[in-house]
Amino acid sequence: MKHTLFFSFFVLFLLLFSACSRRDFYEKNDTIPNEIWNMDSALTYQFKITDSLQYYDIYINVRNSVDFETQNFYIFLTTIFPSGYIGKDTLGCILCDNYGVWKGKSSGRLKDNRFLFKSKVRFNQKGLYTLKVYQAMRTENLKGIANFGISLCYHEQNKQGKQK
Repeated sequence: MKHTLFFSFFVLFLLLFSACSRRDFYEKNDTIPNEIWNMDSALTYQFKITDSLQYYDIYINVRNSVDFETQNFYIFLTTIFPSGYIGKDTLGCILCDNYGVWKGKSSGRLKDNRFLFKSKVRFNQKGLYTLKVYQAMRTENLKGIANFGISLCYHEQNKQGKQK
C-alpha cells in the first residue's frame, strides 16, 4: 500500500513538474472535418500580447493523412494586428520528399509535422492578434489534411546567450 501511494505521488509530481517547464505561450490545433479543407474555410487563431519586449518562435502544426496528393502544402496567412494593420504571407510546407516518403512523425496513416515559421519574433503592439489561415492549394476541396494549428513558444537562448 505504501509503495502504491508513493508511486502515485511520484507520478503526479513528475506530471506537474513537466507541465511547469513547458515553454508554449499559445497553441491551438483544429480538426479538419472529414480531412477535407475547403478553400473558403478560414481557421482563426487569437492571442493577446501583454509584453511587447518578449521574443517568440512561431510554429505551423500540420497533421496530414497518406491521402494527401502532393509533396508540398501551401497556406495563406493573414495577421490582423491590434492597430488594425493587416499583414499577409504565403507559406509552403514540404510534407514528403521527391520519392514519396512522408516527413514528420508517423501515427499509422497520419503524419505529424511541426514547421518553424519564424524564430525570435517580437510583437511590438500590445493587444489582441488574430491569424486567419486558408489552404492555398488551388483546389476547392483539399483532401488529406486532418489537423492544422499554430503554436507560439517563448524564444529560448542557451546558457551562453546564443540562440537555440
